[in-house]
Amino acid sequence: MQKLNPVFILVNPQMAENIGAAARAMLNFGFLNLRLVSPRENHLSDRALAMAAGAGRVLDQAQVFKNVADACKDLNEVLATSARDRYKYKDVVDPIMGCDTIFQSCISGVKVGILFGGERAGLSNEDLFLAKRLIRIPSNPMFSSLNLAQSVLLISYQLNVFSLEKNKESSQIDVPITKANYEEMQAFAMRLENELDKKKFFYPEGKKKRMKTRLRKLIYGLELSKEDVKIFHGVLKALIKKK
Repeated sequence: MQKLNPVFILVNPQMAENIGAAARAMLNFGFLNLRLVSPRENHLSDRALAMAAGAGRVLDQAQVFKNVADACKDLNEVLATSARDRYKYKDVVDPIMGCDTIFQSCISGVKVGILFGGERAGLSNEDLFLAKRLIRIPSNPMFSSLNLAQSVLLISYQLNVFSLEKNKESSQIDVPITKANYEEMQAFAMRLENELDKKKFFYPEGKKKRMKTRLRKLIYGLELSKEDVKIFHGVLKALIKKK
């Protein structure tokens, strides 16, 4: 069977029980790669392990990060989940289309991450700017908020459906990864921002943060290879080179 290895990223999870239940949902469908961003409670607590109900190994090897950017540094592609409409977010797909995208990227050798928002506030717009696609889970518009573990279960199930169906016809093909990861794109974005700062590009001051966020969203949304990033660095270097 095709072995998928997407990274499940829980952003600001609040309750240890939900982290444990999410780990259980992942292992139910064969997924092990869990990352946590600033969890409020210990993911190895007795309450988390009790809810994991045998999926403790997912929690044991889970990685913890301070922010979303760090959790995504080594990834080539990120998708995010939400039950709500998002302002100015155009590339929205349903779970079936979203999981098909994840599946196709994984079997092509691309390292994919899936963002899940915390119980208290979900994902911020800044978090979503890292994602190239938003998976909108259709639910009751009058009561749209899903439990964190339920969202993880839904995506895990749909990914497994694709894996079972498509592995009847396809086999793993090792393809060298040439796609730029988020650390490489972030390094270029920071360098570009610094140079634009020197030129007083971000004006007025009150809109500076928003303009930088939008610029990063634009960069992260491009399909850049490692070679593309090198070329952009070269272009920037040529533009700022002193005569």
